[in-house]
Amino acid sequence: MFPKRAQTLRPKKMIDTTQPSDIARETLRQLALRRIAPTPDNYRALYHEIAGTPPDEVFPERALRQLAAALPRHNREALRIAQDVESAIGTGDWAALRGVLVTALSATDSPELNLGALLRDLITEWDRRHAGLTQARKREMLDRVLSASGTQTERLVERLTGMLRSWSRNGDDELPGGDAATPPAAMATAAPSPLPTTNPLFAELLVLLLDGIATHAQSLEPGIADEALALAEAVRSTPPPLGPDQLLERLQALRARLDWATEDQQAVREALQRVLQLILENISELVVEDRWLHGQMVLMGELFCRPLDVRLLGELEVRLRDVILRQTSLKHELDDAQTRLKEMLKTFVDRLGEFADSTGDYHARIEESAGRIAAARDIAELTDVIADVMRETRAVQESTQRSRGEIEELRQQASHANAEIARLQAELEQTSELIRHDPLTGMLNRKGLDEALSREAAFAQRRGTPLCLGLLDVDNFKQINDTHGHQTGDEALQHLATVIRENVRPQDSVGRYGGEEFVVLLPDTALDSAAAALVRLQRALTKRFFLARQQKLLITFSAGVAQLRPDEQPEHAVDRADKAMYIAKRSGKNRVISAP
Repeated sequence: MFPKRAQTLRPKKMIDTTQPSDIARETLRQLALRRIAPTPDNYRALYHEIAGTPPDEVFPERALRQLAAALPRHNREALRIAQDVESAIGTGDWAALRGVLVTALSATDSPELNLGALLRDLITEWDRRHAGLTQARKREMLDRVLSASGTQTERLVERLTGMLRSWSRNGDDELPGGDAATPPAAMATAAPSPLPTTNPLFAELLVLLLDGIATHAQSLEPGIADEALALAEAVRSTPPPLGPDQLLERLQALRARLDWATEDQQAVREALQRVLQLILENISELVVEDRWLHGQMVLMGELFCRPLDVRLLGELEVRLRDVILRQTSLKHELDDAQTRLKEMLKTFVDRLGEFADSTGDYHARIEESAGRIAAARDIAELTDVIADVMRETRAVQESTQRSRGEIEELRQQASHANAEIARLQAELEQTSELIRHDPLTGMLNRKGLDEALSREAAFAQRRGTPLCLGLLDVDNFKQINDTHGHQTGDEALQHLATVIRENVRPQDSVGRYGGEEFVVLLPDTALDSAAAALVRLQRALTKRFFLARQQKLLITFSAGVAQLRPDEQPEHAVDRADKAMYIAKRSGKNRVISAP
């Protein structure tokens, strides 16, 4: 027996590889000859073998969609990347997907920041004597750098480095202790020096930092709080029980534990957020009246697309509480109306049963009377039978009329109940949409603005931080309406709302106060800074022309700014801002006036 040789591709005739139809026909024939299962993968591989072309890689759309669904969406940048990935997967474009991933990963390709060296430089330069720089001036410069950098670490490091470089140029040659000053750049490249625990200022700052860590770490991990308190006690002790190297080592270990605990807490928050999102998605699929929960879904969707913030969560809690309470009340009324309708239907069925019983008895009596008529021998017997028939007929007629009246009454009651149910359902849907936002501009409406103002005022008074508010009024808005129509006026307000949203901070609140008036709440902002912010907003608005039927219109506004005084009612601050706004109007418009 000779071993069976592997069957090779031997077409009976030459195949024209330029004709896809010939290749496809030969592919089908070879599948049958080789007894290969006619699956799409086998067909594709054999097709490329016959055509002499390299096989195309299959785009794993399903697996990639599952991967895209697991991408984080905790901030705007992450949401944008996830959407770009989903778009590339939807088109099956490998090049687009590669570009999105390369761009996203390139954003993280930044050099590691030597924060330890930077902090040492900051402490050293803080203690040095600098010509023309007092401690108060240094503190002011440091506060300005921290406020301007926000949450961008690279920008913070860059600005701190520049500030320290400017300090070092004005520094004296000797440190307060007599040591020679070392430029910050040199210290960044030198070997790590021991912690200056003998410096009273450094020791005090370190104790404050460790006490703060202990206070806030109780909710993370009690062991971290205990370690922070122990280190703080060691720094306070005289003489210190730990040397600089030992203290540095334990501080680094404490920082590592803090990093791990923070990462765990962040993972827990993200997991809870995903679980809540899945629950809401499931509710959307299970509830038939999807519009009934539309308002809540919109709110939660906005929440998932933005970074979690205390003010945002507080606003969301207030909105949802009011909407849910109102919906609960309406739901009870709707349930009562449905219960009444069920009782009516039950009564209707009972009446039909009674009517059926009475008509059944009537038919039985008629049959009995028919038998008596057939057996009657004289007229007297027929007279009695006819009298019985007339009596039964009259009784059935009265029962029918009575049942008809009752059924008509039930029909009217059912009609009223249906109308009441429809009204309650419509009101319930409207209540679900009763989110405190203006439908035209998407900003807070008057009610939402009042709540935001009360909340920010209480927050500012509790913390002792400044709170400013600006009242804006569109210039010549009546002229825009009269000349171009109310539709153009509405579009102009939408344009202004868009520009405001793009130029305010995330912690600021903006609402439509009424008509063409808007209010901007600026927490943690002094009066001069608030006025400057509104001036910047005016400049941004003048750079963005508004198109009305292909005609450019320049929209401006006049504004008054007021800072909430201690123990002042928020309404009084709004009145002061309103008066300042009218002064700006009379002063030539497109101005910002600060209220006294």
